[in-house]
Amino acid sequence: MKQLYQLVALSLIFFSCANKSPKNVYNRCDYTVWVTSIVDGDTFKGLTADNDEIKFRIFAIDAPEKSQAFGNKSKQYLAGLIFQQRVGIKIQKKNDAWGRPVVWVYTAQGQDIGAEMLKAGMAWHFKKYDSSAEYANLETQARRQKLGLWQDNNPIAPWDFRSKRR
Repeated sequence: MKQLYQLVALSLIFFSCANKSPKNVYNRCDYTVWVTSIVDGDTFKGLTADNDEIKFRIFAIDAPEKSQAFGNKSKQYLAGLIFQQRVGIKIQKKNDAWGRPVVWVYTAQGQDIGAEMLKAGMAWHFKKYDSSAEYANLETQARRQKLGLWQDNNPIAPWDFRSKRR
């Protein structure tokens, strides 16, 4: 039952923000930014209308670390999706432990960037923070098709990789 409510909530957020018309996408998101740089496969910097540069963390995904297998490929893939483009931002959490807003990100065409990263096998579904069936299914499909990081014989989740480095 909890998953059903979460799926409904995620769907409402997605459909309220993701539309085919750029005007509709942007009007229904909290705000837009111009993407100025890609930090890694789940983090980027964007310039607001007030010329403030903010570092954002994409909600519900965890991409390989830079020094990890597929880290650079994940970063490049995200760059191909959003670098030097205007994107819609829907805030999920004002700030994470590192002061970054945790957000859903949408292109002018209504693409959910977190979902696109999962579909391509460029990130894990971060189930610690999100239990949506849609994102879990996207990761499962990428695994089955051996896309992106799932080509590796023994992919290591970023949270495990980080804990071993400490």
